[in-house]
Amino acid sequence: MREVASTDEAAGRDDPAAPVFFLSYWRPDPPRQGAGPPREPNRFVMQFFDELSENVNNLIGSIPGRDPGYLDVARGGGELWERQLLHAAGTCQVLICLLSTPYLTGSEWCAREWDLFSRRRVVPRHDHAPPFETAVVPVLWTPLSTPLPPVVSDVNIFVPTRLREDFRADYQTDGLLGLLRTGQQTVYEAIVWRIAQRVEWLRQNYRVEPLHLPSSDDLRTDFERGPQP
Repeated sequence: MREVASTDEAAGRDDPAAPVFFLSYWRPDPPRQGAGPPREPNRFVMQFFDELSENVNNLIGSIPGRDPGYLDVARGGGELWERQLLHAAGTCQVLICLLSTPYLTGSEWCAREWDLFSRRRVVPRHDHAPPFETAVVPVLWTPLSTPLPPVVSDVNIFVPTRLREDFRADYQTDGLLGLLRTGQQTVYEAIVWRIAQRVEWLRQNYRVEPLHLPSSDDLRTDFERGPQP
């Protein structure tokens, strides 16, 4: 059964409890016991999320008691977990996708998150907003070893403007994770700031209408075109 829209949603206003952005990423399996010292497999994603959240807060003002973004750090499973994730993906204003080969080929949930957000209607907030804009921001997380699926290639990968040409080239060669792993902190921080500015620009110019799904049963589990098998 479809959820009933709140008063704010029915009036065309943003849900004050909704995240500004949703961070979609591939979740690697944790290391096996005895395979080395324990480590957080998503530590660099969490670092990016924290720094992007700080930048977005600096641009839009802090949101009391919560982050401006949504990051799922669970391994999945359970009705409550799924409801929370679907609600966040169905109410946020910007979807940020950390593109990598495993993201595109190895995760059914990454495809579901993209599919859910892409079904939502994007409405200009004023007459001066450019037409045909998307609120999906694909970010290059690692270099890609496979071609982009058509569904993803329809959306331009984020490449910052108003930034030094060599910074852009390093990002396009190594991705954000590569910048971190090779000690290019200055380039990394500049790219993260530009992503935050993109989030704020989209939020200021467009409203992504909410979509409440009771389950993920009819969402795509891959990035290919055509009917689901």
